[in-house]
Amino acid sequence: MKKSKKCLVCFMLMLVIVLAACGSDTSEETTAMQPVTEGETMSEALTGEFLADSLEYLLKDEPEREEEKTPVKEDAGKKETADEEAVLSEVEVTIYYGNGASEELNTEVSSMEQITAENLIKALVRHNIVSLGTKVNFFEELETDGVRTLHLDLSKTFPDYLKTMTKEGEDVIMSSMAATFLHAFDAEKMVITIDGAVLETEYAVYEEPIQYRPEHLTTPEK
Repeated sequence: MKKSKKCLVCFMLMLVIVLAACGSDTSEETTAMQPVTEGETMSEALTGEFLADSLEYLLKDEPEREEEKTPVKEDAGKKETADEEAVLSEVEVTIYYGNGASEELNTEVSSMEQITAENLIKALVRHNIVSLGTKVNFFEELETDGVRTLHLDLSKTFPDYLKTMTKEGEDVIMSSMAATFLHAFDAEKMVITIDGAVLETEYAVYEEPIQYRPEHLTTPEK
């Protein structure tokens, strides 16, 4: 439809040019239907009328063409929906850490896409419970006689970090680790090993499963 309109306009433009050329060699004329003013040739009158009609035609057609060029923006809405779904899919977990002033532990609710040993270690790093660079070599959940036990194997960076602590500092770190993991995975006991071997420090040998010490826990401030 638009192509036919454009062709018609082109044809009419060509016709006006021919009439204008012919009008220069002919005498002035008037008709009953289209009066010609003094000093104006018939071709000039027709040319002015044609240009006015053509301009009106093109103006009427312009909104339709602009509407076709305007793309429908659907990607923005889809992105917002995806972001909302991502936020809703996150889970909350309580992170335990020392407050630096006593053996008592503070708590923080952290959001993560999935509760994994790696994500919990990253959260503990932010509170200096685990040193930066500590890696999870292995993690599993076991259940014996209805008792759930966690087995976490870490890199040597963890015991190297414990060597810089006092006995009280080590107790807070181990309690923070146990409380965070046991609450996150709803377990009762936890075994921490280093590169497959028993965790040994200057103050203890952790051959037996550990549990968090309730006396270290405090009610979080609201």
